[in-house]
Amino acid sequence: MGTGSRQRASFSGGPEGLEITIPAPRNVFALVFLGVWLVGWVLGELSAIARIASRQDFASEMSLLVWVVFWTIGGAFVACLWLWMLAGKERIILGSSTLCIKREVFGFGVTRTYELSRVRNLRVSAERGAPQGLEAGLRSWGLTGGLVAFDYGQKVVRFGASVDDAEAWAIVERMKQRYGFRQVAGPPGPPEGMSG
Repeated sequence: MGTGSRQRASFSGGPEGLEITIPAPRNVFALVFLGVWLVGWVLGELSAIARIASRQDFASEMSLLVWVVFWTIGGAFVACLWLWMLAGKERIILGSSTLCIKREVFGFGVTRTYELSRVRNLRVSAERGAPQGLEAGLRSWGLTGGLVAFDYGQKVVRFGASVDDAEAWAIVERMKQRYGFRQVAGPPGPPEGMSG
């Protein structure tokens, strides 16, 4: 790649088309810390549920029940984040007529499919604007955004959240070798900060 950094993306070809696989960012400290936190979370959850179950008067434990609901939601989010860091990956499949982008863990995830005839201006593009709140957090964990971008209708779609500039360029070049993406002059839909 020319930067001396380890290449994260892998390329393969098959009956579906060109497949690019990018593992989620790995942070050993965060994996260990969140793993230990999840053990404590499970113990706290079980303790609270046991306390609620042992009472006959549920009204007296209403605040604990509310706490358990929010504790469960928070813990589920952290568990998903931990699994993403452990085994998550972005899979991009460039077929003959579609481009599929999937963020998955152990084969499960959300797939977004785009018609190639409507994909324009495939490029490397730094994300602009400071993301706020949840979007900023998701981007830092590689769950949204990325350096590889294209225009689709009125929005900018991004992927390649955990690759550097050099690797993003390699991905774009490999995809352009496979398919002749349209390059359209003029502004691309909304401002770059509004990504999908």
